[in-house]
Amino acid sequence: MGENNMADIKRSGGNGRRSLSAEYGGLLYTAGITTTNLEGDITEQTEDVLGVIDNILARHGIDKTRVISATITLADMEADYANFNGVWDLWVTDAYEPVRSVTGGALAIPEYKVKISVIAAL
Repeated sequence: MGENNMADIKRSGGNGRRSLSAEYGGLLYTAGITTTNLEGDITEQTEDVLGVIDNILARHGIDKTRVISATITLADMEADYANFNGVWDLWVTDAYEPVRSVTGGALAIPEYKVKISVIAAL
């Protein structure tokens, strides 16, 4: 078995509890990204979260066409799935759609409507 070299992992945006992103093995992993707009509806929160993801990707020298996988949690799947997809479909680039998983579940703060994490190729 190979050596476990933690120096190979490049973390950024840490706050003492978690990193915002980490690079390892030619891949970029993001934390679950949520909004700062707690009063926003699902459309506004999704636009905000995807904008943060765009910024993280850009800081690592890539864009959304490099996203391989997205994991999405919606606080209210029944109420918000269609409107979430409307924003998502505008964000995704044709022929570069990542695999994705969308689930419903409680989020850390009741006002959060969406959380997204991605894995992208560097």
